[in-house]
Amino acid sequence: MSGLSKHNPIWDQTRAQSECDRVYEDDGILIATNFECGNGKSIRSTGADHYEMSLEPEPGDHVFSGQSYYFCVGLRNKTPTSRAIQLTAQANIDGKFSQGNHHAILKRGQMWGHLDPSAVHPDGDTDRVTFDVVLPASNETDATVFLSNFHWYPFTEFQQYIEQLEQNDLVSVSTYGESSDGRPLYRIDIGSDDPSAPCVLMSQTPQPSECGTWTCKAVIEYLLSDEGASALAQHRFVILPMTNPDGTVAGLGVSHPSGSFPYFEGKLTAEGDPSALPELKNFWQVLVQEKPWLFIEWHSNNWARRPGHMLLRFRPHLIEDESIRTLWEDIDRRLEAVPDVHHGNWTSHDEGMYQISFCFQAITRLNTISYMIKHHDKFPLKDIQQNAVACLKEALAAWDVHHAKVT
Repeated sequence: MSGLSKHNPIWDQTRAQSECDRVYEDDGILIATNFECGNGKSIRSTGADHYEMSLEPEPGDHVFSGQSYYFCVGLRNKTPTSRAIQLTAQANIDGKFSQGNHHAILKRGQMWGHLDPSAVHPDGDTDRVTFDVVLPASNETDATVFLSNFHWYPFTEFQQYIEQLEQNDLVSVSTYGESSDGRPLYRIDIGSDDPSAPCVLMSQTPQPSECGTWTCKAVIEYLLSDEGASALAQHRFVILPMTNPDGTVAGLGVSHPSGSFPYFEGKLTAEGDPSALPELKNFWQVLVQEKPWLFIEWHSNNWARRPGHMLLRFRPHLIEDESIRTLWEDIDRRLEAVPDVHHGNWTSHDEGMYQISFCFQAITRLNTISYMIKHHDKFPLKDIQQNAVACLKEALAAWDVHHAKVT
């Protein structure tokens, strides 16, 4: 099997089975996307040390169908000296790709970083962006360099992390169902054994390119640290860290391989529509069973127009209970004060666009305080993870203050 499908032997081979011009190789270089989470096709040479590829469009019949904006490509120099190349990515999203992508993420081995901004060249109002990349010599350790605009996380690598968590006595690992293609949907329970203890539920967005799995991992590790012990004593934490594994494996931006846009099918699922994806039916069932007081869905974004991490918020008046609204308003104030966090927009019954999300359904049907927190991938991964932990800590601090007053 050619390309990078064997770069990591544990990776799912689904994309490698139908490569569809996802591999370019000559005597000096290998460029490929035929691996789990990869996205890019029609890879070609257009001159000395210059290569181009087209991004793969989203499937189905929804607002992003036929458009492309996520990419993830591996590059390997086959010569014994380092070399500088240019790679141009051609998207299809009405000029927004070049306007939005002013950063590029590099992964080499287990190390994450970014290209220098001077190495990213948007082409005006077109959908083309060119990246200057220096590739290490072929004999160097971890010679393959991965280039993307999101912090991607292979499903099979996350399964290895799950196996590690299963060894921790403070953690209960289970599944809450299977994906459409039969992949396990993992659930992590941490905290109080008292089923009546207040519950916090956190999940990765079902938009598979976004880094919500990384932020779920960060809050898990915080809760298992000495600092997180007091939170574990008071709360039950339920974490759904990868909610669309089929889309993750397929290298999709927001979609499920069936062509659905899962994020925008929350209302449909909550209403019991039989056409809802099993991933979403199982997700909603967990929300209904647990009735968390707080639900955070971790997203990420890559658009240059957004200044940082964005709070996509819902109006507290959506919940009639005055005590819950008071707590919610305090969390709002605290989250706005977290560094690099900015207000994005509001959603209520008559404003905004997220009424069909699980967040809105949890608010209006379960009286759950809900947030979409959309981290910006222009920041280092470690900073993103620290920000997620800071947001959770502020929400828990607000709960402590509120319930100290109540009691």
